[in-house]
Amino acid sequence: MTQRKVEEFRYYEMPMGRYDLALLGKSWITTYRTGEQHFHNYYEIGYCYYGEGVVFLGDKSEPYKAGTISLIPSNFPHGVHSRGGSVCRWEWLYLDFAGFVERSYQSDVYNGMRILDQITQFPIMIESEDYPGLSGVVRAILEENRQQKMLNREAVCGYMFVLLQELMRLNQYMSGIDKKQSLHIEKIRPALVYIEEHYQEEIKIKSLAEVCSISEPHFRKLFRGCMNTSPLEYINTVRIQKACDFLHKKDVSVNDLAWKVGYTSVSTFERNFKKIVGESPKQWRLKSITDQEFVSYQTKVLKGWLE
Repeated sequence: MTQRKVEEFRYYEMPMGRYDLALLGKSWITTYRTGEQHFHNYYEIGYCYYGEGVVFLGDKSEPYKAGTISLIPSNFPHGVHSRGGSVCRWEWLYLDFAGFVERSYQSDVYNGMRILDQITQFPIMIESEDYPGLSGVVRAILEENRQQKMLNREAVCGYMFVLLQELMRLNQYMSGIDKKQSLHIEKIRPALVYIEEHYQEEIKIKSLAEVCSISEPHFRKLFRGCMNTSPLEYINTVRIQKACDFLHKKDVSVNDLAWKVGYTSVSTFERNFKKIVGESPKQWRLKSITDQEFVSYQTKVLKGWLE
């Protein structure tokens, strides 16, 4: 198969007071066809119940089958494709690890940041039978969302603590297998932190290279190799995600919004917003306000999803 072009941003709204969103049921029993790869604003965990095919991860691909679990950090391009047009069953979890860690590690911020840093390094594909502990906690969170029993939210928070530890161990193990890739990620990590903290300001690629203590040409090469996108495209992605959050939570004009997320030109902001989200900021906000699908945390909110 030919490599997929990355264009689509799929934005999910996390339910009020929760750090998990589950996409369950018959809607996800289908023939998956990857036209364009996509990326999300939250960490994604996919569980395959049956079927087989390929998961595209940037310029790489991994086969999947029944029992495969995909673990994909936010902003990482990916897509699922069924083999030979067959029907597959997946279910999906979207987890706000950043919010969960911030709340849960208020008295130990450094340790919280270390955990978050470890689990968001790179995407991983595993088989349930090889990692029964991690598989068990993923299935437990899915079932809690399916059954909606008493104290459901508290139960999921408990499982998320266990999941964090399982992901920490798994990422450390995988880093040991691919030390070269891990070292590359560590080299550009200061730039990722800088972008997150300074997205409202003008960001020059030269400055990002300097915070990483490497030359600009080498930085550009390492960044694309690790993130499967250019530094500029990544900066735009972060800014547009922040814009979506502002539009969802606050009444702000497009002019002010462009400035809030780091653009000096409204036209440039609107062009990038439409390129990534698929519609203008005004259209996106109108859809968000009028969309009546989101009535409880069981309901799926799909913005930008191409069926």
